[in-house]
Amino acid sequence: MSRHFITVILVVIICQQGFASRILGVFPAISISHQFVHRQLTLALRERGHELVVITPDPINDPTLTNYTEIDVHFLYDEAYKIVNCVLPPNKTTWLEKVQDLAEEFMLMSQRILSHSVVKKLYAPNSGEKFDLLIIEMLSWQALLPLAKRFDVPVIGISSLGLSLHLQYGIGNPVMPSHPVHWDAEIKVLGKLSLWQRLWNFVYAWRLVHFIETDCLPRQQMIARKYFGNDIPDIADMEKNISLVFVNQPAPISFVSPNIPKIINIGGFHVSKHIETLSQDLQKTLDEATHGFIYMSLGTNFKSTMLSNKTRGEFLAAFSQLPYIVIWKFEDDILPGRPDNVITMKWAPQQTILAHPNIKAFIYQGGLQSTEEAVSYAVPVIGLPTLGDQYTHVNKMVSLGVGKKLEILTFNRMDLVEAIRSVTTDVNYKQRMLKLRDLMEDKPYDSLENAVWWTEHVIRHKGAPHLHSTTADDPWYQRQDMDLIFIISTVIWIAFSITLFVLYKLLVYSINCSKDNRQLMSKKKRA
Repeated sequence: MSRHFITVILVVIICQQGFASRILGVFPAISISHQFVHRQLTLALRERGHELVVITPDPINDPTLTNYTEIDVHFLYDEAYKIVNCVLPPNKTTWLEKVQDLAEEFMLMSQRILSHSVVKKLYAPNSGEKFDLLIIEMLSWQALLPLAKRFDVPVIGISSLGLSLHLQYGIGNPVMPSHPVHWDAEIKVLGKLSLWQRLWNFVYAWRLVHFIETDCLPRQQMIARKYFGNDIPDIADMEKNISLVFVNQPAPISFVSPNIPKIINIGGFHVSKHIETLSQDLQKTLDEATHGFIYMSLGTNFKSTMLSNKTRGEFLAAFSQLPYIVIWKFEDDILPGRPDNVITMKWAPQQTILAHPNIKAFIYQGGLQSTEEAVSYAVPVIGLPTLGDQYTHVNKMVSLGVGKKLEILTFNRMDLVEAIRSVTTDVNYKQRMLKLRDLMEDKPYDSLENAVWWTEHVIRHKGAPHLHSTTADDPWYQRQDMDLIFIISTVIWIAFSITLFVLYKLLVYSINCSKDNRQLMSKKKRA
């Protein structure tokens, strides 16, 4: 009996040492679609026996969850309107100028999180709190990184979309300004860019990196010193030494690019394995849609109520010409001029709607999570991107032949009708989407289980310095050997210039000699 008891105790101790860790998660993004991705990882880690403390503006608020503490920072949504307004399409400024405006909001968000009473109590030197890992959302909240120093833990970054250029630079990933994977490039078009477009993207990319490195990071450093003290490390160094980064960028629906080993691609975390039931009325409506139906949603950040009256009118005029029912996620009680075939809903169970067999097409804003859902349920798309990475996702869907793209500021009703008819009547769109779904699902491991494994890998080894790229330690001019290219180009240019100069002198000398010979011959003839 005692032998069995000792065995059980040893197993419990080993399990606790190997798996039962305490993890701090910090996810400030004021976007529920972003939070869904992070939430799936933290809940999976909880299922593995870890204890989670999560700072989020969108808490689950489920009292039945054990070992799962949430610190609600929902007040960050006070900045939502300002942030969305900074990146809306009507704003004709460049993306760099938008980033400069957004930087102020991110500074304020960092300060509001660190000054929150519950958060301050958590990181206070005498709090007695201990953690084994910090998981932090990567965007522009570097002032929060010293939490890792405070608790003496390794850091895992996570991003629910592709990494921004400045983050790629910070961790040592190749910066390729004109590669279509960079959603924050200034010029984002399908196909080959011209020399001048590539030149403009190059200049813009390094201006962006320069702005972040020389303006944003020093100010984030000041915020960090205000709350953590003056003896904290340089946050740029902390950023580049992050153990690894989970990036939501599935290869089949992304523009593939080279990545350093510490970038772990994830995807499909939030796609539900269990479809919820629809309301009785909605279920009946969709079941009886014998011609099929269209679903439209512009996401959670950009709302349909923000459309101008003119743009809204174009949508309604186009929908009135269709034989389909249209389910429109519209955030107001009244939609003036609504045709009989249009049904509005303030909130819609998107995945359940997309899973319905009668759906014909999905009109959306191009968000990555919505893109993943459309592919998971094999629904052709019509994208009208409004901000950030949405342009890149819609471009990729168009390049794969599973969707159409329209410009939300300039499209007209005929453009929309034509796009809808194309994706609903041409069976190739559906067939290509089915093949894309099969490709997404055909992988050697589950993405969520893989992310959990890597998380525990970092905990077990107290970091992952073996994944660190030395490129992150190099100055910007040594990245991709730019200094060598400059030196070689300069030498070639100098050699070419000298060669031209010598040839010019030889040519002049030759011409002068020829003149002299002609004059000498002329004198001899006269003599």
